[in-house]
Amino acid sequence: MQIASRQPMWNEGGRGTVVEVNMTPTTGLKFQLAYHATNGLPVVINWGDGNKTEHPYRGGDILTAHTYLLYGKYKVTVEGVRSIGLRFLDGQAQYSYDAAVISVVDYCGQITGSQSAAFKKAVNLERYICPNCTWQGQRDFAYCSKLKEVVIGMNGICYDGTYQYCSSLEKYTTLRTNTCWSYVWQGCTKLRELRLGAVTQFATQDFDQCPNLMDIWIDNKTVEQIKQVASEGNIVAGYGARFPWNANPNCRFHGTNGIVLGNGTIIHE
Repeated sequence: MQIASRQPMWNEGGRGTVVEVNMTPTTGLKFQLAYHATNGLPVVINWGDGNKTEHPYRGGDILTAHTYLLYGKYKVTVEGVRSIGLRFLDGQAQYSYDAAVISVVDYCGQITGSQSAAFKKAVNLERYICPNCTWQGQRDFAYCSKLKEVVIGMNGICYDGTYQYCSSLEKYTTLRTNTCWSYVWQGCTKLRELRLGAVTQFATQDFDQCPNLMDIWIDNKTVEQIKQVASEGNIVAGYGARFPWNANPNCRFHGTNGIVLGNGTIIHE
């Protein structure tokens, strides 16, 4: 499924998960990855400069660093991991090398999830393509101001601020989103449409500061359930949040039986 405004390019070749980085005087020459290994599998990292790191399987949070000799672009290939990023939890330290990451592409479907703040403030990240990723943590991509393209599997939960202030993101499409916590798309100023599939919950300010967001498709709710006025089956109000969750008054919420505008007007089809 595609989340953005252009088709992903799958003809580049590659194996494992490829993290493209651009090491500059601003980022420095050290780059560090945070990951969880796939159960029972060794981890092999080719750093793109002829150096390789190999680890036997072990559980838990793992950090592996490498220092390049020269500035420039490198393709880091990682095999044997189920999640990858730059940190494990929101609130952990930010580093100059956060700005080195340009793209993350999983060619073999090994990535199944993403830890909290994995790429928070990776200000040069343009795309994240992990088609088997089915869960994401808190503020995984917050402040990724160049992020335009995301491909993931069914996102069961969008935790707080998953795409907060991704100001280049224009379109988001998934088959199932289920639970949305707070501030998920806050500050996505170019965002035009959300195709969310099945949704059970929205929370506070999910659509705050999204002036261009005009269409939100929800495949499993009537307009009355979206507006939270049906007798049962309504969108759950996370933290007591109410329709329209800070969406602009003209935003169209598309339900199974019509459209409800952000100002509350229902248009039955």
